[in-house]
Amino acid sequence: MKVKKILFIILSCFILVGCTNLKNASYDDIMNNLTLAPKRANIFRQGYQFFIPQGMQVKKAGLSYAILSSNNIDYYLYVDLISYNAKDEEFVYEKNKNALYSTTINYQNKKGYAEVNLQENNQYLIEIMYNYAKIEVMVDENKVKEVLSNSATILNSIRYDDLIIKDLLTDDNLDYTEEKFNMFDDIKENTNVLDYSDSTNQVEDKEKVKDTDYVD
Repeated sequence: MKVKKILFIILSCFILVGCTNLKNASYDDIMNNLTLAPKRANIFRQGYQFFIPQGMQVKKAGLSYAILSSNNIDYYLYVDLISYNAKDEEFVYEKNKNALYSTTINYQNKKGYAEVNLQENNQYLIEIMYNYAKIEVMVDENKVKEVLSNSATILNSIRYDDLIIKDLLTDDNLDYTEEKFNMFDDIKENTNVLDYSDSTNQVEDKEKVKDTDYVD
């Protein structure tokens, strides 16, 4: 119990002072960011909001996705508004024994997983799903811990607006269907192009990412 308390204090310091020295932390230590109090949102979208760490920017965004950038690293965020609206908690994940890191997440009745796999060109694909959202990043090995920490902080901070989401999904003018698609295929091929559905593209021009210091 005493060890967990010490770990909590250390991780809190990382976030409060913006410390990026994660060299001595294990992957499990970093994923414990999900147990910390969520940071106050500084990005606001239709139906949801979330926090991005200092130095991170939004490169592009649509209704249910955003491409975030920090230190020349692109984070591909997808928010599953359909599953959230349906309160679909069905989730099955088996730990990948062949992965560099693989773990299930079950905290505050929210399930998910985190996985790190070696890909081509000595780069690592990081996948984290939690809180009805998912982040994928392709990165060099020396950036894996930084990306895990940032991703856990972002996913933990997402907050949804039930009324707005319900209106969005029932709007006759919005062709938002339950068609399945993989928006992360391209980064697995080491490209910088995000593959998203035509329905997302329809609302992209209607939304503008607000300044991170602006609050309605």
